[in-house]
Amino acid sequence: MFQRWSENKADLKAWQKGNTGYPLVDAAMRELWLTGWMNNYMRHVVASFLISYLHIHWIEGYNWFQDTLVDADVAINAMMWQNGGMSGLDQWNFVMHPVDAAMTCDPRGDYVRQWIPALSSLPDEYIHTPWKCPASQLRRAGVHLGQNYPVCIITDLEAAREKSLQDVVAIRKMCETEFVDSKTGNDLVPIPLVRFGKNVEQQELCSPCLATSPTLMLPVITRREFKYKTANPDAKGNPHSAVLKGYRSRKRDEAIAYANQKQFLASTMNEYVQRQERLLKLADL
Repeated sequence: MFQRWSENKADLKAWQKGNTGYPLVDAAMRELWLTGWMNNYMRHVVASFLISYLHIHWIEGYNWFQDTLVDADVAINAMMWQNGGMSGLDQWNFVMHPVDAAMTCDPRGDYVRQWIPALSSLPDEYIHTPWKCPASQLRRAGVHLGQNYPVCIITDLEAAREKSLQDVVAIRKMCETEFVDSKTGNDLVPIPLVRFGKNVEQQELCSPCLATSPTLMLPVITRREFKYKTANPDAKGNPHSAVLKGYRSRKRDEAIAYANQKQFLASTMNEYVQRQERLLKLADL
């Protein structure tokens, strides 16, 4: 029994080359390709995107990092990708949203502009969501979606996440009598007792389904959203959602976006101020 994973090679290649249409993900993957490195926060962002949104097997991410990172370590790389891939002993209890993570770590878009020059002239409020930018501003910024910067390979992030959750629940349901603890809902991992070098009472420690072999069923850290979704497969919401969506000044950003949408003068003035700030920053360099 195996979890379903996408085998879309085009999506995998778009992720590897930084052509997903999500600027923060693309900037990080382009930095990795050009320098052989990216910071830890970005590693979590791109891993979450590959696994939880593109739904591509974590082994593909492990292989790419192992091939491209100058600081690649087999043990650490494998452990982190397996935990991110929902099958490790210390599963990540979070998922990095590709847009809201960008608002948190790169609110003015400096990182994205560094690694994706094609987007460098976009106003700050659209630097992480170019697909929302008005056509007139895209033209002024020299951005041509689908030409010098790709369109999004995922059109509905929430639907992609829900499919990922459903596939996790499906495999947990298939294996719950053997590999899911009935009391805590935690995943169980079989560990051969010979590894401990001890003679432990098999009746007390072994799964009934594995009674023919001396095996310890070890409970491991499991995402609460997996437990909830397994118990409530038809629930529309999940109070334990692992997606990190909070970022600074959300209300202020929404107010500015509304003003820019409704007031042409406000939009024009805001765009002019941002251009002047970027010119001053370049002059200082």
